[in-house]
Amino acid sequence: MRKNKRLTKEEFEAIRPHLARMKDRNVEAIRAILVEGRPQKDVAAELDVSAVAVSSMVRSAWEYHVTHGVRPEGWVSVSVVLPPEMAQLVREMERSARENLKAKK
Repeated sequence: MRKNKRLTKEEFEAIRPHLARMKDRNVEAIRAILVEGRPQKDVAAELDVSAVAVSSMVRSAWEYHVTHGVRPEGWVSVSVVLPPEMAQLVREMERSARENLKAKK
């Protein structure tokens, strides 16, 4: 079962500079989805764009988070080349580790 991607306000602010080329309304839409947890389909309807377009914006922002986002103290970044199915497993491991870290706070 796929879990929704979420960011804290601080995590979102850490990637905001990387979203500078996007329109302000798109950045705010991404924030509404990732920080506030608003459904992508609702945001797409408000912007009068397709759900695919919103999904693409969110995916780009998430990749910035993975690449440039706040790294918890003591964690390390690793760059590897993997088949898609293995890469997805690693992403899920990171998501799970971040959720466990948040639950401990």
